[in-house]
Amino acid sequence: MILNRLHLVHYRNYLNHSFEFCKGINYIVGKNAQGKTNLLESIYYCSTTKTHRNVDDVCCIYEGYDSFKIEAELIKKNRKVDLTAIYSKSGKHLYLYRNPVKKVSDFIGFVNAVIFSPNDMNLFSAQPKVRRKFMDIELSKCSKTYMFTLNEYYRVLKQRNAYLKNEKINRDYLYVLDEKCAELQSIIIHQRYKFLQDLMNISLPFYEQLSLDHTKMSLVYKTFVNVDDQQKMKEDILKVYEDNFDRDLYLKTTEKGIHKDDFKIMINDKEAEEFASQGQKRTILLALKVGIVRLIEKIIKDEPILLL
Repeated sequence: MILNRLHLVHYRNYLNHSFEFCKGINYIVGKNAQGKTNLLESIYYCSTTKTHRNVDDVCCIYEGYDSFKIEAELIKKNRKVDLTAIYSKSGKHLYLYRNPVKKVSDFIGFVNAVIFSPNDMNLFSAQPKVRRKFMDIELSKCSKTYMFTLNEYYRVLKQRNAYLKNEKINRDYLYVLDEKCAELQSIIIHQRYKFLQDLMNISLPFYEQLSLDHTKMSLVYKTFVNVDDQQKMKEDILKVYEDNFDRDLYLKTTEKGIHKDDFKIMINDKEAEEFASQGQKRTILLALKVGIVRLIEKIIKDEPILLL
């Protein structure tokens, strides 16, 4: 995948600017606060429709205006691709080949970009939801079925939580929701587990090459059921719902599920957050980012854009 051209209108500190890139490595050089990171951020936005900085899209609008526009021209598998992302305070509008895209899921992953930034250091110490978001974003670039399954799970979970707030509960109806949640979660857990295993296997050689020491990095998936037997997983999830029924009813929400998943980054079988140095953490992150690039390339047969 090659990014040929980028046009930014009212984006961050860019009033109306166009950029052209070449095949291979492109260096972006400039003084502090000239917008180097903003430029990388806009490319990443084309991939995920979100900024990597954990801020709302409204923060990306040039001061004094009420919208921004990003236009990109790429070559993907020898085919020219035009895409546009427009955001205003009234909503987000996405276009492929000048045609409006109805669902964000049809836009995400069309362009694959992986970014390595200082914010990634939070991956070690942040709440589990940050690492779940990391899994979900990177997995969605590899698989549109993953995103569909995840969205469907959260839709059914919302139904289940709403139903638990009723004064009277029909166990048969709740079981229907439980079965659907269990079915979707067994798929998601399998995909998350496989993604982390594949990412670890691909990233490890890069880590060893970069670290130049004898330490080993690894990733450990944390979920609420056993991941070894996918065939039995649905049954195990239903058993968790059954055992947790009274507590869910008391809390009026679903306590157990993949919406609480996490993974740990390890160094020599110990948690990197506590035992890795700052340099080792940066090395682990860089190895993971390169690993994600290679993993996506392996799955979609096209090399993503790496933003450093």
